[in-house]
Amino acid sequence: MPADMAIDLGTATTRVCVRGKGLITEEPTVLAVKKGTCEVLNEGRGQAIGQIARDMMGREPGSIEVIRPLRGGAIVDIEMTRALLKYFIQTASGSRRWANPRLVINAPTDISDVDKRALQEVAERAGARKVYLIDQPRAAGMGSFLPIHQARGHMIIDIGAGSTDISVLTLGDVVQSISVPVAGDSMDNAIVSYVRKQFNILIGKTTAEKAKLHLASAEHHGIAPALEISGQDLMANVPRSVALKPEDIWEALSPQVSLLVDSVADMVACLGPELSSDLIANGITLCGGGAQLSGLADRIEIETNARVHIPADPACAVARGLSLVLKYFDDFRPILECTEDRY
Repeated sequence: MPADMAIDLGTATTRVCVRGKGLITEEPTVLAVKKGTCEVLNEGRGQAIGQIARDMMGREPGSIEVIRPLRGGAIVDIEMTRALLKYFIQTASGSRRWANPRLVINAPTDISDVDKRALQEVAERAGARKVYLIDQPRAAGMGSFLPIHQARGHMIIDIGAGSTDISVLTLGDVVQSISVPVAGDSMDNAIVSYVRKQFNILIGKTTAEKAKLHLASAEHHGIAPALEISGQDLMANVPRSVALKPEDIWEALSPQVSLLVDSVADMVACLGPELSSDLIANGITLCGGGAQLSGLADRIEIETNARVHIPADPACAVARGLSLVLKYFDDFRPILECTEDRY
């Protein structure tokens, strides 16, 4: 019997868990194909999926297309998503190449029934025997070590690459949830736009992400040293470098951070008295890849009057939650959605 698996299928990063082993791999959600086909490239290190494909981004020749098959947590390229899932299932199966595992996948709360069905069908075509879906906030809550099944309210802010999900859970279910288009990708785009406007230099998204990771702060008084970045001078059409300071990144990201913080504050304002009381007692949990943006927790605390907690390794919160589902699968089965349950 093949081991049960879970896949945290993210816009930027995919993480794979196996029952009894926990998180076994994480790779960028990227593929490289021959242009105009669905044929995944084979490169010296193996298939051009994950980090191999990501290394090609911005450097690929005209005959190669680098694809990110998800946007905002939703599938935008079905065939490429199938190829990606097939690769991860086979990689996790090791020598059992024809294994057909039960597969658990996280799904955003705002995903439609049509998109859920598409996700399940794609996973089945990729090699899964049965596909179970779990709401992403539930997985994030469990992976953030929160007792979400108690009769107490918990707010979770999950900052991914494609969107940020702001949710309130109690008794193991989602009470309120909204998705805002502020996340890692939009922040990278904001930095690209800022550098182009201020310095007349075009930089790639990989360079923008590097600048974000080194310099980004949700507060004006960032303390990181300046970072030299390079791009194309749009006037002279030659390479040129410029030193970015923390205040540059703050100015670039300030509208994004304000929108995110305002969205959190709006949800807090809509909570009833009991959930508001729980918020004071339990605080707000910040997870996802963008959780460690310097100063963001403090900004949210000021706006909401609630403490903000960041769990260890916040980017892996959903994957940890999925591992728990695998470990106690029979206990969690009633809250999972399976294809066969729809008939």
